[in-house]
Order: sequence, then structure tokens, then C-alpha cells
Amino acid sequence: MFLICATASEVFTYIGYVIVAVLALMAMIVIHELGHYTAGKLLGFKIDEFAIGFGPAIIKKRNKKTGELFTLRPFPIGGFCAFHGEDAEGAMVDENGNQVKDENGNIVKDPDAFNNQKAWKRLIVLFSGAFMNFLSAIVIITIYFTAYGQLLPNVVGVRNTATYQNVFQEGDVILNINGKQVNIMLQEDLDNAFKDLSDDSYFWVLRDGKRVKINAHKVYYNPFDEDDFIYAINGKELETPIVASALGEYAEQNGIDQTQKITLVVVKYGADGKIVEKSSMSVQKGVVEGDPDGFYSYGFGITRSLTHAKLPFFLAFGRAWGFSFFIVFKILASLGALITGKSGIENAGGTITTIKMMAQVSSLGFDSFLYVVAIISANLAVMNLLPFPALDGSRMLFTLIEMIFRKPVPRKIEGIIHTVGLVLLIVLAVFLDIFHLVKG
Repeated sequence: MFLICATASEVFTYIGYVIVAVLALMAMIVIHELGHYTAGKLLGFKIDEFAIGFGPAIIKKRNKKTGELFTLRPFPIGGFCAFHGEDAEGAMVDENGNQVKDENGNIVKDPDAFNNQKAWKRLIVLFSGAFMNFLSAIVIITIYFTAYGQLLPNVVGVRNTATYQNVFQEGDVILNINGKQVNIMLQEDLDNAFKDLSDDSYFWVLRDGKRVKINAHKVYYNPFDEDDFIYAINGKELETPIVASALGEYAEQNGIDQTQKITLVVVKYGADGKIVEKSSMSVQKGVVEGDPDGFYSYGFGITRSLTHAKLPFFLAFGRAWGFSFFIVFKILASLGALITGKSGIENAGGTITTIKMMAQVSSLGFDSFLYVVAIISANLAVMNLLPFPALDGSRMLFTLIEMIFRKPVPRKIEGIIHTVGLVLLIVLAVFLDIFHLVKG
């Protein structure tokens, strides 16, 4: 009986996470459509309907002043902002839907129709949905950096030599290197941030809540403490970590060239036997005169780790912009990898897969959920600007063609292209969801 209750409790808990995920995704879509709506209102466009959700309308509310219809629909996986005459030829129609003609038999244009508005205005309206998603990502990231902290390298050890007094201090959080903001999502991002730095570099660090500029110089130094253990060598995790002082013996027994750079992951253990500190470094033997058997690192004399550093609000807001563009770059790189085959379709998913992933992340805590929502918001911005039929990016492309050639692509042809694109997107999303379901 207890097992059944526990299982039921887990099911209801997971359902709760799914509901939260659906509502979050719905909110991101509404924000996107609000971008179109707001830009349209500011530029004088006529809007017929603003809908939240898909399916038949269950709640309707018409603005008596503007005639705009606001509807709530039962399927919370979408929404739309319907501009007057958006998918039509732009002709004025009568009550029966027939085109109105003047006394000479010419079709009368509807001045309120979307496609009869100036092209530059349409571009702004089409772009504003993605822009709102991007802005929402910045707001969420700002909150995250302030409340939970940005993942950044921090100084956990400082090394001095006989000729060099280190300018870093333990606890420094590295914000910028040589004028470039440090952003980290993966281990490779941390490695790239410190890759190929010049011998003389400058850093901005967060020290005691204040930004401090540091000018540092590379030197050879002994990177090890007595309680250091080597956890991995050249990317390969050791079955049993070894003390740092045994590196030479281990390298000789395993045929590792000690005269070349050796990459290490070094850890420290607490009293309970658990890892309390982990850092990466490169070392080489025989590079310092007077100590031919010693292993030395060449760098700025610091041992670094990763930490979630809480940032002051205005610093968080400023860095949120750079981090948002960093996410956009990551998304485009991932998309390029999918297109070129460097990444498999298991790394892509449809709406159901996205909701499932968000529900799983929700169970890890609100901070993880907030972080993922920010990434998905930026992802929505990027994807909607792609020049694929039915997406805003494609509609912007058609508008640009109209501006260049001073003549639009026939609306019927454009409409067919967008319809085909929409069908392909739906088929792709369903296929990806089924693929993940079958794969398990």
C-alpha cells in the first residue's frame, strides 16, 4: 500500500512539473506574440485577434474601441497575433468576402491590410517577436546571475616564485580576459577562455564585490600542493587517483612523454573522502633550470576552479547581454552541426521533447529551471529568425525581396510556400518526438 501511494505521489509530482513546463513554454510564446502586437500597435497596424493557445476559442473578449478580439484557446502550446489582411492580397472585401472594385473595375486596396503597410514597418513588426524573446532571456539571466550566480572561473590557489609576486588573490572571480567577457556553459568554454593567451594579459576580476583590473605575466611555477591528487591525465580518468608527487613514476610506467605538455585534472579530498576541489592544468618536465626532474606549469601562477558567483544587479544586467549573445552563438553552432551531420538528431526535439526536458529540469530546482527557460527563450528568438518558410525570418526575407525589387512575390505563391513550410515543421517536430519516445 505504501509503495502504491509513493508511486502515485511521484506521478502527481511529475505531472506538476509538466504543467509548470507547459505554462513556461506558453509564457515564452505569449511574450513572442506580444512583441508582434506591441510593435504593430505602435506603428498603427490593425490587429484582428490576439490568441493564447490553439483550437476553438473557449473565452472571447472584444475591444469595443479597436474591434480587436482577445481569445483563450484550450491547447496551451502556441498562440498568434492575427494582423488584418496578413495572408491576403491586400484587397478590400465586402461582407460576403468578395473583392471590392471601383467604377473602372480595378480592385480597391485595403489601407489597413498588413501587406499594404510600408515594408520597413512590416520588418519591424516581424522582427519584434524574436526581439521580445531575446529581451526576456536577458531579464531572466539577469535575475539568475543576481540570485544564483554566473558560472565563472575562480582562483582557489596562488603561486609565487622567487622572481614573481602574484597579482591574483585567492577568491578572485575572473570576469573578463583581455577585454573579452568570460562565458561558460561547457568545459570546452573554460578551456577556450584561457587558450593561447599572450604572456602579458589583463584581467577584470570580482574581488570583495568590486571589479578590479589585474595585469598579469606568465611564468613557470610548481602547481601542486602536498594534498593534491591527479584524477585524470590527458583526458583519461584514472581508475585510482594518484598523489601528485607520483606523476613522474606513473608517466614512465605508462609511456607518457614527459617532455611534452601533459594535461591534468587535479583534485583535493575532504575528511569524508569526497572531492572538495577540482581544477585543470597543463604541466611539463625539464623546463626549469636547476630542477630537471620537476613538473612545472607555464601560466599566471593560479589554480582555478568553477563557482557560481553572485553578481551585483547592474553588473549582472550588463553581463546578461553578452551571455545571451553567447547562447545565440551556441545555438547557431549546434544548428550548423545538425545540418552538416556532425551532430545527430538525438540532440534535437519537438514540442513534447522540450516540455519533457523542462519538466525534468524543474525537478532539480527553481534555479536550474530558470536557467533552462532563459536558454529556450533565446532559442525561440534564433529559430524564429531563420529564413525557413512559415517562420518570421522567412517572412522578413520576402519583405526584403519586395524592398529590393520594388515588387512583392505574388501573395498566393508566398502563402503556398509558408503553408508547405508549416506542414514540414509540424512533421519534423512530430518525427523528432516519436524518435525520442521510441529511443526511450
